Order: sequence, then structure tokens, then C-alpha cells
Amino acid sequence: MEIRHLEYFLMVSKELHFTKAAEKLEISQPTLSHQIKMLEKEVGYPLFNRVGKKIELTKVGEIVQQEALNIQGSLQNISTQIAAYSKGEIGELKIAVLPGEITDLVSTLCIQFNQLYPNIKVIIETTDQVEKAVLQNKADFGIDFQLNPNDLLHVTKLYDEEFYLIRNQKNEGQKKVSFSSVVDEQLILFPSIHQCRKLLNKTSLEIGKQLEPIVETSSIKSILNLVRSGVGCSIVSRTLYEFYDTEDLFFQHIENPSLTRAVYLIMKKNCLINYAAREYIKLLVREIEKLHFHTEKEAINSLHSVIL
Repeated sequence: MEIRHLEYFLMVSKELHFTKAAEKLEISQPTLSHQIKMLEKEVGYPLFNRVGKKIELTKVGEIVQQEALNIQGSLQNISTQIAAYSKGEIGELKIAVLPGEITDLVSTLCIQFNQLYPNIKVIIETTDQVEKAVLQNKADFGIDFQLNPNDLLHVTKLYDEEFYLIRNQKNEGQKKVSFSSVVDEQLILFPSIHQCRKLLNKTSLEIGKQLEPIVETSSIKSILNLVRSGVGCSIVSRTLYEFYDTEDLFFQHIENPSLTRAVYLIMKKNCLINYAAREYIKLLVREIEKLHFHTEKEAINSLHSVIL
């Protein structure tokens, strides 16, 4: 049964006149009559009683009319929802991120995103397997710190960032500090499950030392407040330092070795990037550019041309 036949039938059932219905449909009356006969043959019953020049719906015609109206309504609803989805008026956005401070970056941008698209539901999946989440369509895209070549994934390096030692007092004339001396500080750090802490633990072992923080917390706001209170100092990524109110705090660059990492955007190849994902990525890229992170311009330009 073709949708076109139902559309023709509904017009005839509305006008109860083949010639008038044909004019409204902008087809010839013989063509319309032929299409209705084809529908009647498929249904197995007459849809109209023809009494002279007048026509009326049969009982079967009334059944078909009601169901055809339901189908027409469903089709209109599909079109309406697709249009709303394509404009970001409804929908869902799923983002996969590693446990830790990158979740704060994603969550902070969600505030801006929600203001622009309040009817789009945002789901942030915190997982150690960002690539797997993207490959299994559990996320529209992911943000990761690792680059594992995979023919099924499109990976874009967003930026490189370094880690700062932050204090509540400024060390005059000391813009840099060695990592070995940082380890001996009274440190307030994220727990070991955070990616930042994993990097710190690995680096400290490489120089033959072990981190022994005086406070561990998953809350960046708690870390910043503890540093403000003079409980100790902390090591945080530039991402967090820039995204939070840290004007009353002071930072030092860490060297010997310096602590840096790359941040990657991961998407599945040859898949539709929905409107919500594109708009969120636009916000992310604009924020990165505004904060003057060290980016690979070629990669960002490619992302602009292909995705944005």
C-alpha cells in the first residue's frame, strides 16, 4: 500500500467528488479514479458507494479513512520531529570522557550549551574506555588524552596543555619550579583514579620519589578552597586553572621534567555527526581558541571544515 494512494483517497473522502479532488491534487480525474481502484483492489473491498454523480464512503472506506488519517498524522509528526531535531530544538547529546578533571571542562561547557539548547538532554559518560564508548555508539564523541590509532575512528588533537603548581602566595622571582621540589610540598591532589594524578604518580616514580598528598579530593572547588586557606598547594591542569575563578591564586610552571599532555577529540568515522554534537564541539573549539591553548592549527582548521 503506497502513501500516495492513501493521500489520494483522503482527498476524495474529503471532497466526496472525484473531479474536485483531482483538481486539488493537480492530477487528471481518470488518473485519480485509476489510483483509487488500485487501492480498492489491494484492500479487497469498495471504498466508495457511487450513486449517480454522488459518492459516499462505505463502511470499509470509513475504516480506511480513520487509519489513513492516523498515518498522515504520524508522517507529519515524523517530519516535525526531524525538523526540530535538525535545529537542535529537541534531542540528546552523549559525551564520553575520562574520569577526572576533563569532566569539569565538559560540564562547565554544558552550562553554556544548555542556555542555547535547553531542550537537548546531555549525558556525560565517565569511562576509562572512551574509544570503546564511541565505537559502540554509546557516545556521539569522546575527549581523551591518549592517541591509539584505529581505522574506525577520526581523532583530532585539540590542544596541548601543561600543569601548574598553584599557591595562595606569590613566589617572587620564581616563575618555574622543579618537579622534584614539588613532590616535597604539602600537596592537595585528586585521587589516583584521575588522569592528572596518574600522570603525577608516573612522573614521581620516574625520579625515584613517591607522592604523599596531605589531602585527596575529587572536587576541584575543594582543592582551590584548600589552597586559598593555606592548607597546602596543588598541581592542576591549565584547563582547570583557566576555567575556574583563580584570580586570587598564583601559579608556577613545572620543569625537570615539565608536565604536559595532549587532549584529543574522538569521533566514529563515516557516521552522521548530529546537530547537538556539532554545536557543542563549536563551543569547545571557541573556548580553546579564546584561552589561547597551544593548538595544531591544521587540525582545528580541518575540524572546522569537516565537522563545523
